[in-house]
Amino acid sequence: MNGYVELHCHSNFSLLDGASHPEELVARASEIGMSALALTDHDGLYGVMRFYKAAKAAGIKPIIGAEITLDGNQHVTLLVKNNRGYTNLCRLLTRAHLNHSKGSPSTAFSLLAEHSSGIICLSGCRKGEVQRLVLQDKT
Repeated sequence: MNGYVELHCHSNFSLLDGASHPEELVARASEIGMSALALTDHDGLYGVMRFYKAAKAAGIKPIIGAEITLDGNQHVTLLVKNNRGYTNLCRLLTRAHLNHSKGSPSTAFSLLAEHSSGIICLSGCRKGEVQRLVLQDKT
């Protein structure tokens, strides 16, 4: 499994979507020979420090990210490329939480475009726009 890298992984910090602690995810990734792993919890970076420390200790490249909710309840997965990307992801998440009711963070697509430097955007999960269109046979 040396060439495979999981880029959409949720820890127990993604309530109702992930069950494992960040350290457990890293331990399993190490056990199966992964060279890198991304942590992409929902709308937050709550487990990132624990994940980062565990990955470094295990010799695994930590990839930091988050699955964010866009306006309209669409999801995209964002991965950080560099310090600028981390700053932009933090800004996006902060605004999403501050500008919406508690427990329902959301980001405007225009804000994502404005803060896209240093970020890699993946299509997300079944709640992503690309997947929605595929499931509706509109490709």
